[in-house]
Amino acid sequence: VKRAWRVRCASMSKSCKGMLDDYLACVEQSPCVKKQKFSLTSCAKGTDGASVPEACAVKRANYFSCRKGQLDMRSRLRGNKGY
Repeated sequence: VKRAWRVRCASMSKSCKGMLDDYLACVEQSPCVKKQKFSLTSCAKGTDGASVPEACAVKRANYFSCRKGQLDMRSRLRGNKGY
């Protein structure tokens, strides 16, 4: 399942790649995947009653703000704050 996320995000800019890797690693180590046996995709999306810890939610918000910065013209001129 992790591979599907990597293939899907292969075409994105590399400035947010480190944040995506941290987020996916956090979700992979979460009790949602390990103990409750949900798939990585359902835990990451929060579907089927799956939930991730607050630390992963913060990493997800940071990743999405990085992605948003790639579309914002001001950030594009100044450069995205990534890894």
